[in-house]
Amino acid sequence: MIPPTASRNPSQSALWRQQLARLRKQAHAWWVERTPRERFLLSAGALAVGIALIWTIGLRPALRDIEQARERLPRLHADAAQVDALILETQALTHRRSGQLEAGTLTEALDASLRRAGLESTSALSEISSSEDSARQWEVILDNADAQRSMEWLSGLPYLLRLRIQSLDLRRASIEGRDRPGHVSGRVLIGQPEGTP
Repeated sequence: MIPPTASRNPSQSALWRQQLARLRKQAHAWWVERTPRERFLLSAGALAVGIALIWTIGLRPALRDIEQARERLPRLHADAAQVDALILETQALTHRRSGQLEAGTLTEALDASLRRAGLESTSALSEISSSEDSARQWEVILDNADAQRSMEWLSGLPYLLRLRIQSLDLRRASIEGRDRPGHVSGRVLIGQPEGTP
């Protein structure tokens, strides 16, 4: 015996097909009654509504999401760099408490401290090659760096990394011959204290 729902399905689908066919005939008859100018205007209006729907439903949200991602991406990169810097500084503090920072991580730790201070884009760090007997040295070139951040970074070096400033040549930053208050440029020479292995 066939279940009642299965026997009703063919008749329901036939009923739907009849209704669709009737609506199609009515729409066709209505369309044929229109003048060519009305048909053109109705087609143009339908096209405009279609484009507006595509823009509103599909394109505008996607473009808005892309714009928001572009705005968030630099912040996420900065946050990631800050987390990296904090990890390295934490390691440096841990090593300081144990008495010594590993020689291989000093350059990384210096670079991380520059990132943490917000000086990454306005500074260049390089290790100065020296003989194996002498203590290691690094040169930091600051170019139009924020003066307050620079001073805070410099004051934290002896505590965080057990390094000392050997030479400091900073001056007010100048752009096109005009001094720029609150910004500095120059060279900082950093080294390990005497007697450091």
